[in-house]
Amino acid sequence: MASIKEIEVKVLEVDRASLEQKILDLGGHKEFESEFFAILFDDADGSIQAAGNLLRLRKEQDGVKLTYKQTVSTGLAKIMDEHETAVDDFEVMRQILASLGYREGLSLRKNRAQFSLDGQHLVFDKYFDELEHIPEFLEIEAQSEEALLALIKRLGIEREQTRPWNTRDLMQHYQKK
Repeated sequence: MASIKEIEVKVLEVDRASLEQKILDLGGHKEFESEFFAILFDDADGSIQAAGNLLRLRKEQDGVKLTYKQTVSTGLAKIMDEHETAVDDFEVMRQILASLGYREGLSLRKNRAQFSLDGQHLVFDKYFDELEHIPEFLEIEAQSEEALLALIKRLGIEREQTRPWNTRDLMQHYQKK
């Protein structure tokens, strides 16, 4: 389906209403809002997660996708090589992964609202269930680090407010005390 370079940052504890309005005022538009469900998989020795990579099976509003992300860099932004393909049946793919020796890890359910501005994606994510304690955050995806910095500036977000984090980093940051 697609192999891309994913370049993104997260902005924590955002005021969604004001940021949504700013995105729209700057000429952006809302693409969709939907609930997603995903299961993260790892091999028997945990080496996928240990390397900062991700193997995910996800139900989305438009179908099911299997994704593998390999970390390239986590400096200014989280940069990953992403390989993704559509899958016809979530449960069958889940069984195939288990049969190949992959074990299920974290299950995630979240609401996602995606906007587009200047050809870049802005995503508001809010987790449910065991991760509902994590406040809603904004994820900004761009085609280059330069485009990412320009969009952050255009939105009035300070560079220091951004984090090159993945889901596990978020979980660690918001670990229940």
